[in-house]
Amino acid sequence: MSRPVIVGGGLTGLVAAERLAVHGITAPVLEREAGPGGVCRSVEADGFTFDLTGHLLHTRHDPVRDYLRTLGVWDRLREHGRRAAVVIGGRFTPYPVQINTHALAPEVRRDCLLGFVRAWAAGEPSQEPGSFAEWVLERFGEGLARHFFFPYNAKLFRIAPEELTADWVGRYVPRPSLEEVVDGALGLHRGRTGYNATFRYPARGGIRMLPDAVAARVPELRTGAGVRRISLRERWVELEDGTRLPWSRLGATCPLPVALDLLADRPPAEVAAARWALRWVSVLCVALGVEGEAPRPEHWLYFPDPELPFYRVGFPSNHGDVAPAGCHTVSIEVALDPDPGGLETVADRAVAALARTGLLDPSRIVVRRTLLVDPAYVVFDRAWRDAVPVLRGFLERHGVFTAGRWGAWNYSAMEDAILDGFRLAERLAEAG
Repeated sequence: MSRPVIVGGGLTGLVAAERLAVHGITAPVLEREAGPGGVCRSVEADGFTFDLTGHLLHTRHDPVRDYLRTLGVWDRLREHGRRAAVVIGGRFTPYPVQINTHALAPEVRRDCLLGFVRAWAAGEPSQEPGSFAEWVLERFGEGLARHFFFPYNAKLFRIAPEELTADWVGRYVPRPSLEEVVDGALGLHRGRTGYNATFRYPARGGIRMLPDAVAARVPELRTGAGVRRISLRERWVELEDGTRLPWSRLGATCPLPVALDLLADRPPAEVAAARWALRWVSVLCVALGVEGEAPRPEHWLYFPDPELPFYRVGFPSNHGDVAPAGCHTVSIEVALDPDPGGLETVADRAVAALARTGLLDPSRIVVRRTLLVDPAYVVFDRAWRDAVPVLRGFLERHGVFTAGRWGAWNYSAMEDAILDGFRLAERLAEAG
């Protein structure tokens, strides 16, 4: 008898299966990795706990808070006020930089303030921006664009800001008022701004606590179950061991291009073309266990400087119990093209570069792990806008519902992954 099947055991897929189970529907979850969570998981090494890049939970919606209480994890998630900074020219200033330029060099601060005032005086643009570059210039001005937004996002997405669209920015890049920018230049701004002004993180251990709690309530979770082929016409999923599972509806939280590549049926030409239009970057997370206290109090730092290979460095032990006594953890994030090689060489260069900033003493490193996330960030170029609806529409017409950050091929946070799981469960339950 066919039933819903979910390909991908990340947070969205796990939540969808757990919600279906509450309503008496068992949907097998097929996870390639040895444990649940997808990218939302943690690695243990010699008493240290390392997440696959930063995973922090920002809760804005009551249904998500209620769900976390249902799972029994709400009281195990400690709330933190964000401590983050941007490093420009060796100077640290609080994030977001647009309202915190006061700690930057005077000439940089002048560029940012004057550029913002000119953009503000120009008024609202009369049409949608043609690129992320235009969007930044219209909202923040030339100074902030040149010193932060352009070099940082070029480093992260590995393409020029003129090639990016502004489809992804949404709540992630708030535009301040003129008063806030002036106050920020004078060191008068108070309070935190942005969707991530506060966050929750497990009091003990890594972020894997959350997907583990969901997975414990999933009736049929198959780990180490890599999928080899998916048939749309005959409606089966074939695992790498040759096992075939029939499905009534399929939830795909695996990356969208992966779902297309697994098809046993040859897709139409326009679908094949849209699949090959998708672009993304991978991220190498160099996870370090280091003797001594963390060099800075921040939870994470942003580095727009093109001369440094990393775009972000975090100190997870500043917000979680993830290191032995007398030690701290460091997470260095480097954006790379898909399927990169020579990861240890890249990691060596990142560690050496961080040491040059004075934030790391290599002689005190006791544990090092290189963790690759691929894909990590969707590249929102002009082809993205047309390609994704074609691909998702084609799959939905055949009973395959994509969801989650990589299934929907979008930019989202952990709370969005949970909400996507709720919606995916509703779609899959319609199979009856």
